[in-house]
Amino acid sequence: MEKIDQHAGLTGNQTRIEQAEARTEQAEIRTEQAETRTEQAKTRAESAETRTEQAETRTELAKTRTEQAEIRTEQAETTLQRVVNKKFPLYAIADQKGPLGQLTSRQREILQLIAEGQNTKQIAEILQVSPKTVEYHRMKLMDCLKIHDVPGLVRFAMQFGLLPQERLVTG
Repeated sequence: MEKIDQHAGLTGNQTRIEQAEARTEQAEIRTEQAETRTEQAKTRAESAETRTEQAETRTELAKTRTEQAEIRTEQAETTLQRVVNKKFPLYAIADQKGPLGQLTSRQREILQLIAEGQNTKQIAEILQVSPKTVEYHRMKLMDCLKIHDVPGLVRFAMQFGLLPQERLVTG
């Protein structure tokens, strides 16, 4: 009977050993799965960091493009202002202080047309007003500038650069 008890004891030990080995195997499998999940989490974290860096790069590029657009806008405005000032010099001077700044836009127009050599009738036709209206504005213009004759107005216009350069050259 002792042999049977010993044999039963060995069989019980073997079963326990097999169970322990099975549990060890399961623990190893769970460890491998945990390691795999850890690697996947690291990969996802790296992907998230990459996406964050890409988003920051896109943001910086957008800021750069915005700054470039603002610079181009400023350049366009400057160029436009130069063109307008070259074509219509009275508008550039209108904002300045001094005698020209005191004139109305109509008075500045009439001054420029007088300086260009237009007579009262021609100015009236160009501005589509009556000759009497042109005379009135010329009178107000002369009062404002304290100039008493048309040649004086022409000299004033030349002094303030109201005539394009090609008008000043006589051939």
